[in-house]
Amino acid sequence: MKKITSIFCLLTTVLLIQTNYSFGQWNYNTSLNTAVSTEIGKQQEMRLCKDDFGGAFVAWKDGRVNSGTGPNDIYVQHYNAAGYAQWTANGVALCTQITDQSTAAITKDMTGGVIVAWSDWRSNIERDVYAQRIDSFGVVQWTLDGVGIATKTIREHNEKIISDDQGGAIIVWEQQNGGQWDVWAQRVSHTGVIMWTPGGVPLCTVNANRLNPRMQKDGKGGAYITWQDYRNLTDYDVYAQRLSPSGNLLWGGNGLLICNAPGTQVDPKLDPDTISGGIYLSWIDKRGGADYDIYAQRVDSTGTILWANNGVPVTTAVGSQSAQDMLSTSSTNGVLFVWKDKRNAVDFDIYAQKLNPAGVPQWTTDGALVCNSSFDQLNPNIVTDNNGGAIIAWQDSSALDWDIKSQRINASGVPQWASNGVIVSNATGHQIGPKSVSDGRGGCIYAWEDKRDVLTTNTDLYIHHLCADGTPNMGIAENSINADISVSPNPFTDNIIISVNLKTDEKVTFTMVDVLGQEIPLLSNNNTIQNRGQHSISISADKINIPKGIYFIKATGLNWTKTLKLVKA
Repeated sequence: MKKITSIFCLLTTVLLIQTNYSFGQWNYNTSLNTAVSTEIGKQQEMRLCKDDFGGAFVAWKDGRVNSGTGPNDIYVQHYNAAGYAQWTANGVALCTQITDQSTAAITKDMTGGVIVAWSDWRSNIERDVYAQRIDSFGVVQWTLDGVGIATKTIREHNEKIISDDQGGAIIVWEQQNGGQWDVWAQRVSHTGVIMWTPGGVPLCTVNANRLNPRMQKDGKGGAYITWQDYRNLTDYDVYAQRLSPSGNLLWGGNGLLICNAPGTQVDPKLDPDTISGGIYLSWIDKRGGADYDIYAQRVDSTGTILWANNGVPVTTAVGSQSAQDMLSTSSTNGVLFVWKDKRNAVDFDIYAQKLNPAGVPQWTTDGALVCNSSFDQLNPNIVTDNNGGAIIAWQDSSALDWDIKSQRINASGVPQWASNGVIVSNATGHQIGPKSVSDGRGGCIYAWEDKRDVLTTNTDLYIHHLCADGTPNMGIAENSINADISVSPNPFTDNIIISVNLKTDEKVTFTMVDVLGQEIPLLSNNNTIQNRGQHSISISADKINIPKGIYFIKATGLNWTKTLKLVKA
């Protein structure tokens, strides 16, 4: 009975997500925005994770204890597509253990909730890594104050997390060993059970200082990880590793060399390569000797290097380029990059570039200009616009205080919104450290640390949403959905047909999910239309070998989503 009740409640939640599109709660005044937490003390180090229904989860470090004078805890909140907070006001506590917790990392749990990992001081010896799962109703699922992921007497911190595609997670962290840093990983199940060797597995057996791990799913239940590596005892190089679902090192005990060019290579990033099943990587590179540039590499799933030895340049413009972020999806046909750039020798601007699958730059040499307003633009983030381009957010000082701004660029690198970007937040005081996720409809959700309360030392968290056209989401009315869609028969037993009358030339993607929000992979060959007129998508019985129950067909257009309920009889 409990399971049935839970499914019913989750179904109700899914339906509310659809209904609330017409009654948005986002505050569209950019000097006000929507508050995530305005508790006393400092709320910092927030991380975002999309919920696949147009909303987002937010996790953060929270200093509200003892009127803002106590140690930090870990909190989390869920916003649906309409901007409604789904859980307790100002967030749900994942860990309020009396010592300090920090640096939350977050991933989806595949059933409508999330798993969060953090750095924890409860041992009073050194920092450890803990994790907690919270379900779609905001109820904590694992041991009070979290499950110990790495609890050795040495320091473990700077953790990153991804889903293991089985409802659990893979977590990677820096670990201090004998005066130097190494990179280790662990897997935890959906029920909070440690899956690999207690204490974790090292990603490399070579004795060397390793820092700044980044991680992505490999699509097979394992993980790709990259880091900066000091094994040559002169400067940092870039290495990578692939872990199997069992924690085996698939690219050898030495790791895979990505770049050991002269000079230092630091701050590596990676993103999935949907073509080869491997990854794209990028890093900050000082092989030129004078300043930092950005280089990139492509690696397939077997660990074969696909581009030139030591990578290809993304930009080698004068001045330093750094703080890069990157994006690769099935619609980008390559990989997009964004970075802060000091080529004007006065202040930092924002530039972007695209490399095709062969590693050839597609836009202006050394990057397309995104923003060159007066003073500095920092901390760029990039997410998909679901149409081959990207939405970029950054921290902007052109109005003297720090504000948050954003720009959308199309697949050709051409800005689509106002020159030098549109305002996300220009409240009093400083807004810094923006994070962003796609809303799945061509728009973007942003969150940041906010110091608008200038009379105190408090730092709060705020969130905002922009549609694909750069305007606030004022609620999606029925007449803004550019397609008439029906599914028949309903209920169904074998074949189903999705009938579509698309009113404009617009890319529309169809997905099918169950009541837990998990995707049913049955539309891989015909799940997208883009020309106006009548369309019919037929799904045969062999592709819907699924249990009886309730399912949803979700149609996602440029700036709208429509969800249809159907029943397998």
